[in-house]
Amino acid sequence: MTGRALRTYPAVAALLLTAAAPGAADGPRLVVRLAPGAPDAAQHVPFVDVTLVVQGMHAAAGDALFELPMVANTVVTSGRDVQGLSVSDAAGPIAVTTQDIAEDGSNTTRRWRASRAVDGGVTVRYRVPIDAAAPPLALPQYEMRTEGGTFSAAGNAFLLLPTDTVPRRVEVRWDFAAYGKAGAGVSSFGIGDVTTPAALPAQKLASAYYMGGRPGTAGPEADGFFAAWQGQPPFAMAPLMTWAGALHRFYGGFFGYTPPRFGVFGRTNARNPGSGIGLTDSFAYTFNQTSKPDDLRSLLAHEMLHSWVNSLDGSMDSAGGLDRSWFGEGLAVHYQRTLPYRAGMISAEDFLKDLNETAGRYYTNIKIATPNAAIPDGFWRDTRVRVLPYDRGSLYFETVDAQIRAESGGRRSLDDIVRTMLKTRRDGGAMNEALYRSLLKAELGDGGLTDLDAMLAGATVLPPSDAYGPRFRRVSRPLRRYDLGFDMASLQARPKIVRGLIAGSNAAVAGLRDGDEILNGFPQDALQGDQLAYVTLDVKRDGRVLQLRYRPRGEIVDAYQWVPVDGASGKRR
Repeated sequence: MTGRALRTYPAVAALLLTAAAPGAADGPRLVVRLAPGAPDAAQHVPFVDVTLVVQGMHAAAGDALFELPMVANTVVTSGRDVQGLSVSDAAGPIAVTTQDIAEDGSNTTRRWRASRAVDGGVTVRYRVPIDAAAPPLALPQYEMRTEGGTFSAAGNAFLLLPTDTVPRRVEVRWDFAAYGKAGAGVSSFGIGDVTTPAALPAQKLASAYYMGGRPGTAGPEADGFFAAWQGQPPFAMAPLMTWAGALHRFYGGFFGYTPPRFGVFGRTNARNPGSGIGLTDSFAYTFNQTSKPDDLRSLLAHEMLHSWVNSLDGSMDSAGGLDRSWFGEGLAVHYQRTLPYRAGMISAEDFLKDLNETAGRYYTNIKIATPNAAIPDGFWRDTRVRVLPYDRGSLYFETVDAQIRAESGGRRSLDDIVRTMLKTRRDGGAMNEALYRSLLKAELGDGGLTDLDAMLAGATVLPPSDAYGPRFRRVSRPLRRYDLGFDMASLQARPKIVRGLIAGSNAAVAGLRDGDEILNGFPQDALQGDQLAYVTLDVKRDGRVLQLRYRPRGEIVDAYQWVPVDGASGKRR
């Protein structure tokens, strides 16, 4: 803070009169009010003032009231930058102390503990400054960013939220009094000021997105689809969002229902375009000045699917369940190409490009035999482990689909299992691994369970040649493994000092040496699927900065790909 007090808003003050009282008939509420500052000459939003009003809080002295990640899945948040924090209730100010908890190597959470008992409504005020000069990250797009008179961030990067598990009706309110009349706000819950129709746990706000200022927008459509983007795309964004909205409606017809809303948030990232993160009823993706609509369609198709195939309870795709991400991510990759192709929204060439990128990355992956139980340990440290749930999971489901079609004479497919699981969840049942196993056994018997367990243990998955219909067949082709040419753990160190350089590798030939310090970050997940891609390293050596460029590829191995069958025709699966 510069000494200036945070503003008090009449609407919030009015709510405070009732916040300490018992919740209304529809339960307690949680108000999030976001007030961005006026953009500077470079059109950067300098800060966002945050006011939270939380009804129905109960805590003894010393209990944790609020929490915010300091590091979320390796992303450093705005948690340490919070300014002018005040916490109060009807009885007056509440002194708080902080405690940082390192949950694992990728996540650290700060908790604010009350100095006295609390019973009723609590108000929190603080300012979040935004560093416009912060370099773009090749990491999940959680952190606070500003450009083009707009800011954006996921809630887990800047929102203090209650530590309790009480669901609350959420109100997102935007205040552009300081910003200016042109201000507009969008969150995962909708465009403008929004009150959620149902009570939500705080985690839903943490995994929601917030974008305010002058974002581009599209929608909302009749089915609840809407979009917002920050920065200036190199192409007209509205037609791409029209395509995404049409695919979203196709998904709703295929799966048998449509979520009440779904938002798509785009922002620029020069270092890592084409990345995406799934969020509450939404997702965020990145683009840069070289991005093309075709490059983003697969990403859009994938992330929208998480509205249907995620949110599993129990042991599958739950928080911390990266060993189970083969289900949600595997299904999303399977359907991201299958459903747009069925809908006639991508070509056969686009379908094969997507499939072969997945297959090429999987069959050349030196970590291919990593069991699912070991996925969490390496997920954020080794890109070759991180992509396995996506690649192996999708090829596994395509194998299961082919087996069910063959067993039933084409009358049934994987779609029947997925729709049954989704209906079970909508009817209040448990959508978990036990349900999947029971449905799989009903289709394929004990052999299906044996194959599932083998996949989970790390066995290589291979769909049959005709798994994708009579128009395509499987071939074997020589491809090169992804190989940076040095110990990948070097990238996790601070500073990033090269260790374990492999003599004769492409990195060594390009001039890299042990002891060099790598200054830049770069996205590796997509690199693995592109045999022709180059990596550029900014390297510091003896006080000089060098730039080295090479293909991160190693030994040649036989890998499976699919190609068109000459003269073949047939219905799209």
